[in-house]
Amino acid sequence: MEIVRVKSAVDWWLRITIWISVPLMLVIMLTVPPDEKMFAYAVGWPTLILILWIYLGTYYELRDDYLYCRSGPFFRKIPYDKIKSLRLHQSVLGSMALSTRRIEIRQHGKGYIRGTTDISPVNREEFLAELARRCVNLEKGTWYD
Repeated sequence: MEIVRVKSAVDWWLRITIWISVPLMLVIMLTVPPDEKMFAYAVGWPTLILILWIYLGTYYELRDDYLYCRSGPFFRKIPYDKIKSLRLHQSVLGSMALSTRRIEIRQHGKGYIRGTTDISPVNREEFLAELARRCVNLEKGTWYD
């Protein structure tokens, strides 16, 4: 099978927050007093890079044997045969999603915290249907929207 890559959906409020905060951070770093520039750069540049890396580098790939989720420097490989449930839901808690409209993925053999991954692909209903088609061990009645 071919690899299918889907970008993360991004909520409007998050997009606005990032595109206001990034230029604001740059202005602040460039206007701090000279004796504080080293600290401002040491904190500011890594923070800016991380924010932009997550914003521009969050995507999901349907690969041959597993779902690959990437959010900046963070990634997770979820084998299809380990997925026990899928559901559409909304949440603001931290995850590999840039939108509150998400797909919750639960895995066999893991606890609730470590065994749950939220993703927010564009066209989440279509992505959910394709993901469910690849998951051979979904528990009966656990794919719902």
